[in-house]
Amino acid sequence: MPCRLPADCLNEIFEYIENDKGTLHSCLLVNRLWCEVSVRILWRNIWIVNPVDYGHRLKVGSSILNTLIACLPNKSKTHLYEKGILNSTQISRTPLFDYASFCKVLSIHGIGRIIVDVFKNHKYLAKEIIKMFMTKIPLKKLSYYTNSNTVNLSFIRYPGAKDCLKNLSKFSCNSNVKPAFFYKLSQICCNIQSLTIEFKSMVSNGLKDLISSQNNLKCLSLSQTYGVADWTGIIPSLSKHSNSLIKLKIYGNEYYRNKPLSFVARFINLQELVLSFRYKYYFDELNNKLQYITFSQLKILKFSYAYPDDDVLIKFLEINGKNLIEFYINSSDSLNLAIAKFCPNLRSLFTLFKSDKLETLKIILNNCQELESIETQYIYDLLSEKELLDTLAKYSPKNFCRLILFNYSDSKLVPKDLEEFFTNWKNRVPSKSFSFIIRGWNSLGNKEGNMIVIEKYKKLGTIKKFETISY
Repeated sequence: MPCRLPADCLNEIFEYIENDKGTLHSCLLVNRLWCEVSVRILWRNIWIVNPVDYGHRLKVGSSILNTLIACLPNKSKTHLYEKGILNSTQISRTPLFDYASFCKVLSIHGIGRIIVDVFKNHKYLAKEIIKMFMTKIPLKKLSYYTNSNTVNLSFIRYPGAKDCLKNLSKFSCNSNVKPAFFYKLSQICCNIQSLTIEFKSMVSNGLKDLISSQNNLKCLSLSQTYGVADWTGIIPSLSKHSNSLIKLKIYGNEYYRNKPLSFVARFINLQELVLSFRYKYYFDELNNKLQYITFSQLKILKFSYAYPDDDVLIKFLEINGKNLIEFYINSSDSLNLAIAKFCPNLRSLFTLFKSDKLETLKIILNNCQELESIETQYIYDLLSEKELLDTLAKYSPKNFCRLILFNYSDSKLVPKDLEEFFTNWKNRVPSKSFSFIIRGWNSLGNKEGNMIVIEKYKKLGTIKKFETISY
């Protein structure tokens, strides 16, 4: 008789593929036990959909919506039937599980989008579905963005809403949600640990009250993706969390100029800081403080595009670099040398290497002995692929095992180059499998013979992962 894994083991396995909806869906079809375990994880957050095209999105959305309709209480089904929104077949369906009770995440605009896709527009249906969610077990995450698909409902006043929302740990929204909603939520929910705000053209008066009412805010993400909203009024409320906040991410578009950044210095216990701005002058206000700030807990620092002045950032690394384990910057050579000097404990690094700065790469590999991964780019004025691979094979520290290459030019690697690199890598002591990930132009895999070499070293175990992600 074949051995069957117990439910708790299956649950632990399925947790690893929580975001792989296709695989989880396949698990439903194995047997009843697999179905009972995987369905709870699959429905935990049903709003994560990666549609191939509109037709696929419509198919997935229709399936989700039909299942939620089947879960509606009979009173709601009858009400929608009498209004001509549902037919007799839809209200007679009985679900195999109470799927809605498995949901820990609720997306208000997600519900609206699905209903618009399938029904074109039905406010009454959205109201009944959200009323159903308010009567289920407490949610962990709420997402409330107002857009053309969002149904404007006062759901926070529905029966059961207080018990449903009181234990929220994650909340994401845009800044122009009606003040009454923020006021009410601030009275119900005081334990949000992760808050994401997307600023639109205006900032609701109730937002600062919601922020101030939280007892232990740990993660904060602010993004100015559209409009010119002035959110300086919420900075005092944010500053209340200067001791508890450990993750801060700020994203700004071209309208972000002249927005304050110096308040970042108040969050002395940050472990992760991400600042994503297109232009260097956005850091003008922060430059004066950044070179003197001590973030004794900082582990992750990312500048997605522009970054502060070189001399300012070098002083910052001199103070804080020894604790960094992950650093992301489109840097110059002077900063690369500072990384080698002040960041000895890095495990992951994204930076650029000019074509005439091969020695700088060697210095980083020699000084950063904990390094496990490098992300960099290959383009006309940067180090070639072959120079990168040869240097990594000869000089990388013992724990190094991954290269992520953003390729914006035709690959010059040929089978001989790959054979030489993987032979050298295979003979390293200690032996460690290598991951090679290419993003951008996948011309390497299109060259004759290259994939034969890749497959050869996959079978030998030299290559742990080879992946190409075309843009």
